Parts: sequence; C-alpha cells; structure tokens
Amino acid sequence: MVTQTEQTTLSFIPKLKTMPKLAILVFLVPLVFYLEHIQANPILLFVVSAISVLGLITLIGKSVEQIAHYSGPVVGGLLNATFGNFTELVIAINGIRAGLFDLIRASITGSILGNLILVMGLSMFYGGLKYKTQKFSRTGANTSILMLVIVVFALLIPTFVHYGYRAEGLNVETAQSLEQHVSLYSAILLIAVYFLSLFFSLKTHRFAYMPETSAHEEETLEWRKLFAIGVLFFAAILVSFVSDIFVGAIEKMLTVSKIPLSELFMGVIVIAAIGNAVDGMVAVAMAGKNKMDISYQVAMGASIQVGLLIAPFLVILSFLTGGHPTTHIPFTLQFSIFEVIALAGGVALAGYSLQDGESNWFEGMMFIILYTIFGVAFFFHP
Repeated sequence: MVTQTEQTTLSFIPKLKTMPKLAILVFLVPLVFYLEHIQANPILLFVVSAISVLGLITLIGKSVEQIAHYSGPVVGGLLNATFGNFTELVIAINGIRAGLFDLIRASITGSILGNLILVMGLSMFYGGLKYKTQKFSRTGANTSILMLVIVVFALLIPTFVHYGYRAEGLNVETAQSLEQHVSLYSAILLIAVYFLSLFFSLKTHRFAYMPETSAHEEETLEWRKLFAIGVLFFAAILVSFVSDIFVGAIEKMLTVSKIPLSELFMGVIVIAAIGNAVDGMVAVAMAGKNKMDISYQVAMGASIQVGLLIAPFLVILSFLTGGHPTTHIPFTLQFSIFEVIALAGGVALAGYSLQDGESNWFEGMMFIILYTIFGVAFFFHP
C-alpha cells in the first residue's frame, strides 16, 4: 500500500516518457570520468565525452523549456538567453584556460555559421517540403540580421588592425596593444548591444517576435517547477566537468595523436556541431509544424548570443584572468581573414533571403549548399 507521502514523492518525479530521448546519453558521463582516470586514447575520450555532452545539452534545453512555462515569457526568454549556449560557453572557457585561442575562435565562427546557415537552411528546406511558402516576422528577422552585421564589423576591425597595421610597418608591440584595446572596448559595446536587444525583443517590441498561436493551443507542463530547476543545475554542473575533459581530449588529439584535421576545421565544424545539435533539431522540428517564427528565432537567437554575448565575454574574461597561460597575451576578436569572409558571406545571404519575411525549400537548399562549400574549404585549410 502506497502512503500519501510516497504518492507525493512519486508524483514529483515525471514519467520516464517525458524525458527527451537523447537524455539517455547522460549515462555515458561515468564512463567519461573513468576514461579520463585511466588516461584512455584521446580520440576515444573525445567521442564519448562529445556524445555525453549532447545528452546533457538535451536535459538543459528541456528543463529551461519547462521552467519557462511557469515563469512567463520575459523570464523564459532570459533563461533561454542564458542557457541556450551554456555548453558552448563552458567549452570555450575551458579552451581559453588551456590556451587554445585559435580553436575557440574557430568554434565561435562555426556556431554563428552553423545556426545562421545550416540550421536555417535545414529548417527552410524541411518546412518548405511540407508547405509551399512559410512566413515569419520581417521586423524580427531584419533586427536579427542588423545585429549580426554589427558582429561582423566588430570582428573585422580587430582583424584589420592585426593585419593592416603590421603590413604598414607598425612595430609588433604597438600593433598588438592596439588590437587588444580595440577588442576589449568592442567586446564591452557588443554586450551592451546584446542587453539592449533583449529589452527590445522582450519588452518594447515583444509583439514583433511573438508567433501566431491558436486559441486552442495549450502549453504542456510535464515537469514540476522544482524538479526542472534541479535537473537544470545538475546538468549544468556535469557539463562544466565533462566539457573540461572534452577540451583536454581535443588538445591531446591535436598535439599527441596528430589527427589529420586542422584546428580550424575542428572548431568550425566539429565542436560547433556538437554545441548546436539540440537547437538545430528544435528549429527543424518547428519548421515542420509550420512555426517558422519560432524556428528562425531559435537559429538566429543562437547566432546572436554567440556573437554578442559569448565572444565578447571571453575577451573580457581573458583580460581579467591574465590571458594565455604561457604568453599572457589576452584573447582578442582577431579572426582569420577566411573566417571573417565566411561570416560576412553568411550574414549577407541570410539578410537578402530573409528580408521578405518568407521562405521556401529552394532558399533552404541554397543555404545548405553554401554551408557545404564553407565546410569543404575549412576541411582543406592547412
């Protein structure tokens, strides 16, 4: 016989079917710690830790979604903004600590391109196969593109300082100091733009971002509030430890195992794909339900978070913590010329395609083809 207390306890724990399917990958976390303890092959450790991170990301996304149902749209939006790219942020912080600056810059490039071009392309293509034309907010799309244009210029200026001033004969120390100062102040201003964008989208112009919903649609509350909060913090803590191991495995793969992949390709394609996998699946699924407003908000929002929040935060953090562990030079927004060109091309294509507030499968296919071209170029990059 089950007592009332036991019934309350059992009702507190949601049914197994409410858990996302990918959450089962979390059970690989103990294996990750074991492989790290016995100093297993770096490639094996990289694969297992990457798969477990994917499961943890799924749990974080599900818990944030459930908490948002209780907290309302404003707090829910802030939670999504905070935890939407939490795993990528943790991986990047661990990469900064390890001195893998080029890898982290590449992962930032890959996150923006992956969400903006690949995820948007897959969403438009999949949704376009079911619906001839899909519509979304022109105001929201144009504002998002404008913010990404600011990101491109914020990356272009330190990159120009790095290459341009040295080409003009300015001594290395002066050019380096200028590059660092431009990056730091640009980072501060980018974060200011990000918080202004939150105020714009969640307060003054929230109507422009709200998708059209049916009066009969109801939100599904599958988890209790305290349970969702507990899962969120539990997954976030595990992510911080597993991400540290993940970055260490990458470092060993690049230096010890000598895998035939460049640091640029690992960051732009591999690491970014792991971090964007769950958001990508959500965006594509929403497009398949003809909820293109939600789909593009997920994809564009993730790109904006990386460009306006994560990248600037890493710059400021690096200045505060003393920079590279060996050279003590801080992390800057100086990207390679190829990365800046790829970002500018991606933003240009997205801006031109999304300005009419409509999408179809052919536009989506063009996005996918452009991303494939970038992927091939990054693969063969030395």
